Amino acid sequence: MNDNELITAVREQRNKVPMTTPVEQIISRGRAVRTRRRIPGIAGAVAVVAGVAVAVPALLPSSHQPGHQRSAQLAAWTITKQADGNIYITVRELRDPAGLQSTLRADGVPASVTFYGQQNPACQGYPASQALLSQVFPSPAPPPRPRVVIDPSALPRGAGVQLTGNFGPHGMGMGVALVQASQQCTGS
Repeated sequence: MNDNELITAVREQRNKVPMTTPVEQIISRGRAVRTRRRIPGIAGAVAVVAGVAVAVPALLPSSHQPGHQRSAQLAAWTITKQADGNIYITVRELRDPAGLQSTLRADGVPASVTFYGQQNPACQGYPASQALLSQVFPSPAPPPRPRVVIDPSALPRGAGVQLTGNFGPHGMGMGVALVQASQQCTGS
């Protein structure tokens, strides 16, 4: 039943039931109550939209312009894609491995990221020489925090990267390895 049908039904019944409140007042009160009930829902929807508007730019890399670097930064880690294609990852906290993994994959790097030794059982090692590992993971100058550099163009066909965050005797560290790319392991 819509509002017009309800109003018609109330008007038809008003002669059968003694009423001291005018029908128009009842109708306007009903509309006011429905409006008040909608406000929390509308306010909630506005809050969600505002939260997404703030969160999405913080989570997604900025647009890439040729000759410039692209970067995505969260409190836990930062990814910077250089103009030459190399990707720099600086880790400040071992948090949000899924977000780091998702951002790397969005940048075209087949990746599996885990923290605290919770390896992805779907990942299988990729046979790699030390020379290949040095090409895929070129060594950066020592920064104050764990930093990994990935050269995606050096990845062999069928290989992906595996990053493993852990704590050792000297603090936080990032382990790197090559794995066989698969949908379950690296998303490709």
